[in-house]
Amino acid sequence: MHRPAQNHRPGAFRLACLLLPALAAACSDGGPPPLEGSAFDVARYDLRGEFDWERRRLVATLGLTFSLTGDGPRAVVLDSAVEVAEVRLKGGGVLPHAVDRARGDLAIDLAAVPEAARRAPIDVEIDYEAPAGDALRAVPARLGDPVPVRAVYTISEPLAASQWMPCHNAPSDRALFSVAMRVAPGETMIANGDLAADEDLGASGRLVRYETAYPLPAYLMAFAISDFEVERATKGDLPLSIWRRRGLPGDARGTLDELARAIDRFEELLVPYPFEKYALVLLPDFSVGGVEHASVTFQREERSTQPSLASDLLLTAHELAHQWFGDLVTVSTWDDLWIKEGMATLLQQEVARAHVDESCAGTLNGDELGAAEGEAARDVSLDPDEKYTSGPYGRAAWVLTQIRSLVGEDAFWSALRGVLERHRFGSVGTDELLDAFAPALGPDATARARRAVTARALPRLTVEPAPSGGAFVTLHDPDGALVAPLDVAWMAGDGPARAQILAPGERVALAPQRPSELLVVDPMDRHPERSFLATERDRDAYAAGLAPLRAPADPAAVPRFLDAGGAHQLAALRDGLPKALAPEELEAFVAGLDADAARAVALGAACEVASAPGLDEKARAAWARALTDLFSSAAISFGLDDVESYAACSAVVSPEVLFADDWSALETGLASGGVSDARLLFLSKFALPEARALAVWGPVALRSSALRSRLLAVRHLAAYLDRLDPAALPAWRAFFASVLEATDVAEVLRADLRAVVASAAPAAADNRDALAGLGRVLRARDARSVHAEAVCAALALTRGDQVAWDRFVAGVAATPQSDLAALLLRAPARCR
Repeated sequence: MHRPAQNHRPGAFRLACLLLPALAAACSDGGPPPLEGSAFDVARYDLRGEFDWERRRLVATLGLTFSLTGDGPRAVVLDSAVEVAEVRLKGGGVLPHAVDRARGDLAIDLAAVPEAARRAPIDVEIDYEAPAGDALRAVPARLGDPVPVRAVYTISEPLAASQWMPCHNAPSDRALFSVAMRVAPGETMIANGDLAADEDLGASGRLVRYETAYPLPAYLMAFAISDFEVERATKGDLPLSIWRRRGLPGDARGTLDELARAIDRFEELLVPYPFEKYALVLLPDFSVGGVEHASVTFQREERSTQPSLASDLLLTAHELAHQWFGDLVTVSTWDDLWIKEGMATLLQQEVARAHVDESCAGTLNGDELGAAEGEAARDVSLDPDEKYTSGPYGRAAWVLTQIRSLVGEDAFWSALRGVLERHRFGSVGTDELLDAFAPALGPDATARARRAVTARALPRLTVEPAPSGGAFVTLHDPDGALVAPLDVAWMAGDGPARAQILAPGERVALAPQRPSELLVVDPMDRHPERSFLATERDRDAYAAGLAPLRAPADPAAVPRFLDAGGAHQLAALRDGLPKALAPEELEAFVAGLDADAARAVALGAACEVASAPGLDEKARAAWARALTDLFSSAAISFGLDDVESYAACSAVVSPEVLFADDWSALETGLASGGVSDARLLFLSKFALPEARALAVWGPVALRSSALRSRLLAVRHLAAYLDRLDPAALPAWRAFFASVLEATDVAEVLRADLRAVVASAAPAAADNRDALAGLGRVLRARDARSVHAEAVCAALALTRGDQVAWDRFVAGVAATPQSDLAALLLRAPARCR
């Protein structure tokens, strides 16, 4: 809770010294104002108020308890971007204050407060209003939303809490928090901590209050208000709940079951769940996937309702993992963001292990960790808002996974439990975390880990064909991103695996010593080694020389492949089905795989084999029978995110016939449901004839009772655009334009805007329907979050026709556009 003086931003006192008596002396000589103010500790925040929907503003009073702890002027400077009406001592008089709007500071003069001189606790009250915006999201009952229920909620990480509440915005500063809101009849609130009051106010609504018994940084404080329906469960004596807008479809019971299973796993690895409850709140128009807050997580409702899908389960597990790393123990500074995000990314894979490591091979999920060239886990050069690259997520999880592979399971999890116990309800920095692993890592590996945390370049594999088969491989690691070595193993039927290490700078020959040997790259699966193939030449050489060695080349090697573990099976099947496999063996082969994703990818690979030009027609018919049987019976869900498309299957099976009942249901629009979103995702992997596709998926996009289904339908139809017969384009163009007229839902509009641009006609005149739809979107206040994208789409549709552009701009003049949209209308070149 301590605010170091050196962290203060100098601009606040340039304004405050002109207005506050306590600072007047510092400014009297005409020189530069001082750059420090008094340090202070915040003990608690007590927020009370209500959200005014007519004006879309939070009207509130904040009670703030703090103590001065340092020398300097008797004044405090809070982070604040709200509109302050009055600051006063609790139960006392008004206090002088000054606002620096440009820097988002509120300076309060405490010169006349006796407690300030004694460094005793001071209680102040701040009356203010905060308009709805990015941090205080107000989503009304929107046109085109099948669930017409409004919601207002906060979203603060990293520095946005000050947009809805004056605060000290540092991740290491913790204070108690309470929030009391008057809500409309039929609505309720969820927030951090325990429910302390729920009072019926009659016709004026209810007063709902939550409070914490533990301190939090401001960015973890949160509330959400809506007409929620709540699905509840318990795990032992821990209350679990799913909060969703009334009428939102989805598998809440299945999600609760997965949460309970995930908590079991995290408690097994770490320490007991640390808070009084866990509530998962699903919200509309959510700008990111999810944001954790202590005891309550907010997630996008269109990505959180189907726990049988990998995307949903991994997101839900990621945010739950933050209850330990991020909430129980947060980070000392935003430069340490990689600790909480890297740990959550690593832990989410533990929840998915039941789907990706069914054989319990003990692989470490390295292939699932995305790392990008140039993005470091810890990058001190970036501002907090800019740090959310792949670096603190996949790259950081990769660093931690390498450490895990070197120290072993017991030492790894023991070190993390120690961190959580030592820093409970506090914060941890980079050096402290790495020091926790140092005894098990040893000095050399610890030094490598410290380099890897700040490494920007990825390792690189250069691959050259070998004349006798296989390939020559050289590993380069210019930034020291490797903590653990990259190795390969060769599996043989009559003995232990043969191992080779790819040492940086060494040219290594990778080739089987006998025809039946099977190549396993990175046996522990601790590296995202595919990311190391930086050039097309290397990728081609890898595909030609090494990828075939990862799959069985003869029937005798198939059992060894099925023993390799799900991660390695999936990696090999991404390059195609084993050549040794016959159609009649496909069903047993798929059943023997150890990962849902491997099974899903295997079916797509089989379609590629079955549809290959020149294949014997008898063999093609055999493949068609095998695939028809599997697609008719297989319940594929979790692995679907690993499948780009089953379009190749249309050459050997008939999706129209195979799923005829499904297509008939979709043609009704699913206004009353009837097909799960998991099933819809499966169906969307198949290609239909163009006209049938529009007839099947178009009604879903416009009429489905599930917003998620509408979004999926728009995205699916957009995927047809690059292969449409030009003669069919006008009908599709008209469809995407009709979506613009039918909805203000940002989630659907974003997908549709891309389709509108992709299907645009060469001349502005032929895009008039879409331009009219874009104008309607810009006139819709409830679609403000996509206004800027709509402006840029309109610019693309005018096709350089200045008259058409000027006409469009004139048509949306004096409408309630977002600030960015208004800027883009004046300066459209910024769209490019």
